[in-house]
Formats: sequence, C-alpha cells, structure tokens
Amino acid sequence: MTQKKHRTLMLNQFLPYRMVNLADGISNACSKIYREEFDVSIPEWRILARLAEHEKLNAKDIGDLTFMDKSRVSRAVKLLEEKGLLLKVKDSTDNRASFLSLSESGRDLYAKIAPKALDWEAELIDVLDTVEYRDFLRVMEKLDARLEKMKG
Repeated sequence: MTQKKHRTLMLNQFLPYRMVNLADGISNACSKIYREEFDVSIPEWRILARLAEHEKLNAKDIGDLTFMDKSRVSRAVKLLEEKGLLLKVKDSTDNRASFLSLSESGRDLYAKIAPKALDWEAELIDVLDTVEYRDFLRVMEKLDARLEKMKG
C-alpha cells in the first residue's frame, strides 16, 4: 500500500491568495484618488464608472457588472442619489425596478476622476514592459475563461 505524499500549501505561493491580495491592494491604493479628493467610495466609483460606460442600467445589472452584492449596490446607489450624482427612472415594465444613469453632476465628477485614475494606472503598470503587460492581460483572460468553465 503506497502512501500519498503530503502536499503543503504555501500561502504566499497560492495563486488565489496572491491574486486577492494584489487586487485589494490595487483597489485600495487607487481609491485614494477619488476617496480623498472627491469623497467617493470604491462601490460608488464602480457604479459611476459603469454608468459612464453604459449610460443606463438597473441595480441588478450594476451588481453583475461590478461583482458587488445587492445590498452593497443599494447602499452605494443611495449615497450617490443623496449627492445628486444619479438619476433614477422607474422601469415601465417592472414597477419594482428602476433604471439609473448619471446626472450632469455625476458625469462632471466622472470626467474629473477618470483621467486621474488612468494616470494612476499608467504609473502602476509602468514597471512592466509592453510584452509583460500584454502577457499579463492574456494570462488574466485565460484564467477568467477557465474559471467560467469551472463554475459549470
């Protein structure tokens, strides 16, 4: 009878752990741009950015696109509404749902934050050469695709 060799999980070499820490670190560091200067939280920024891309979305779509749960989206939407950054229009086919879009103030705020976020991203990835950056994006796409298959 052969015994299975014991495998040790080294957390600092475990891809899920490293990816989560990297993503959290990047998100938190980048959030200083809009949190400190514009008083916008990470969930609020994600919603502003998605609405800038899509113009009009309901809360469920925002949750799906931003990978945030329903309650987090709801709290962020409420704060954005209170700040006058969102417009809310009832869905004519479903009275329980509303479509959200950026108000003029929301579009103005996005226009101020986006260039700063892009500059921050450029500084972060400046450590990578063109090939490393391309390969990194390709690796992330491959892992995303594999994860979708594994979900079933």
